Amino acid sequence: MKQLLLILFLASIITNSFSQTNCDIIEEYQKIFKIKKKQYGEREYLMKSVNKLDNDNCFSDLINNNIQYTDYLLTNFSDNSNYEKLMAINDSIELQNEFIRSLKNDSTFNSVIKIMTDKIANKSEFIPDTVSMNELLNIAVKYFSITRINKEGNFIGQVCTGRNNLKQTEKIRKPQIEAFCFSSILNNYQGEDFNMYNEFVKGIKELYKINLGIDNEERLLRAQGAMFILMKNNKNLKELLISEFEKKKTYLPFVLEPQNQ
Repeated sequence: MKQLLLILFLASIITNSFSQTNCDIIEEYQKIFKIKKKQYGEREYLMKSVNKLDNDNCFSDLINNNIQYTDYLLTNFSDNSNYEKLMAINDSIELQNEFIRSLKNDSTFNSVIKIMTDKIANKSEFIPDTVSMNELLNIAVKYFSITRINKEGNFIGQVCTGRNNLKQTEKIRKPQIEAFCFSSILNNYQGEDFNMYNEFVKGIKELYKINLGIDNEERLLRAQGAMFILMKNNKNLKELLISEFEKKKTYLPFVLEPQNQ
């Protein structure tokens, strides 16, 4: 009887080990990603979101500790060409199922998500990229956007996943670095240790000390470039990125190049 129990126990370990190393993130999409219709005034729109996973899911630690990171990838790197088709579906279950089908057929999104999850799913074969602090800062500063100049001549700034300067400045997109930088900034936008809102406001105030132009379009462009430089040299932003990397390095698909070398 003891031998039988031992065999069953070993079989259970082998089965669990096998299942853990053969997790397929695409098969978990239905549990992770959600879509629903929302109303804003008279306008109806679709909202995509990321669910928390049950603890027994092999991706639970990764997803649950990186909700904003995953949401960034979903928002910025999934195909939106079927938006009208999804909007035409009234049944919520049918809408969800069609949404998941479209994600599973989205080769770009699948590639981005698999890079994010390979460290968990293929731990023995995973080789992370090495990223420098300059690479992180080059992306991070792009989220501090001067979006317009109001009637009073004041700069209006915004930190937003959809409105940034990456498309205009980055020929080759880096989804994992983008997701890390944006989630780090957003999660500390009004944080106790790193308040990026205050740093952004300080930067905008610095812009007023220099006459950047008479024409508003030229002034706006110069202001945005100046903001990039100000934030790149911002000590708190650099310290934030280092701190967040240390907190999340277990899950990140890249390593940070050693500092001061």
